Amino acid sequence: MFQKNSFSVPSDSSGILMVKVIQIRKCSVRKQAKIGRFLKVVVRNTKTSLNKVKKKKSRALVIRTSHNLYTRKGKYYKFFDNALVLLKKRMNARGRELYGPTSKDLKIKKFRIAYKCVF
Repeated sequence: MFQKNSFSVPSDSSGILMVKVIQIRKCSVRKQAKIGRFLKVVVRNTKTSLNKVKKKKSRALVIRTSHNLYTRKGKYYKFFDNALVLLKKRMNARGRELYGPTSKDLKIKKFRIAYKCVF
């Protein structure tokens, strides 16, 4: 799960190497973000060609957490790592390709088409 001031590596092909979480969006009480929640992040490390992007704030969507994800049928999934996808305006992903598995509980169909492995 993501908390404030935690670091993560985005799971897309945008060229950004490290981000820092500064806020969990749309909630003032919640301290941890699970799958499907929005975050506000700051870009920390990038590739050398993207120096203008550093220190800019952007939104992100949580797609994997290492915390157990229970289904209605009684099963649960546990991913190996935490991952998020950086977003532009109007809910478009910043990178063209998205890497790694995700769950069907993510109800946004745009992102489910881009994934190769959906549980």
